[in-house]
Amino acid sequence: MPYRRAHGANEKYWVSAVQFRKHLACIRREGRRVAQLRELWRFSAASGRESPPIALTFDDGRGSDYEFAFPLLLEADIRAEFFVNTANVGTKGFLSWEQMSEMRRAGMSFQSHGHDHVDLARLPFREKERQLKLSKQILEARLGSEVEFIAVPYGRLSTELVGVAMQVGYRAVCTSRSWPTRLGGQLVNRVAVYAHTDHRTFKALLMGRPFIYAARLARTAMLFLPKFVFEHFFQPRAGATGLENVP
Repeated sequence: MPYRRAHGANEKYWVSAVQFRKHLACIRREGRRVAQLRELWRFSAASGRESPPIALTFDDGRGSDYEFAFPLLLEADIRAEFFVNTANVGTKGFLSWEQMSEMRRAGMSFQSHGHDHVDLARLPFREKERQLKLSKQILEARLGSEVEFIAVPYGRLSTELVGVAMQVGYRAVCTSRSWPTRLGGQLVNRVAVYAHTDHRTFKALLMGRPFIYAARLARTAMLFLPKFVFEHFFQPRAGATGLENVP
């Protein structure tokens, strides 16, 4: 996401406007079609000749999405998905409803990131349900378009969380797992673009080169194992299963 400044643990996710413009130019040069998430999820190439489109997603609903990303997307004639926490809309540093409405009219899509930015997998069942249902209802009422997808804060999943999402009306849950996704399923994998993602790496990810995905998977496994051990044996849990924690 193209932000002006980066601080603390989130620094690795903050992409400059210059870098983001280069990524968009790479997409055009490689002839990849960018579609909205609902089209990608439903995609079927019966002839086998057409490659699946790609979708661009932004998490958290930061004000820089409007200030920096939105103009560059319009300049490139590309539409993207923005996952927002409805409790943060209109607060300092985050998108306002007016900005979101303008972006929506220009073809951008807004989906759920939960009501609050919390670890949904660790919440009791009723609170999971409230978070997922409330954010969906608010977004649909304020923006007038269907909310079909939720991106889970922190990338943490549980089987119960996915089940609740399906029950309250989402089509799929978007993960933080850097691996090509299976279209039409309950989980949609998303490939993170970091501040240190250079042009060569971005192109390899864009073109689906196996080596880059394998390297990311190996790194994630190495970083995940210590956290898994700590959380499952030394930290109290609220019945979450099948956790995913991608740094």
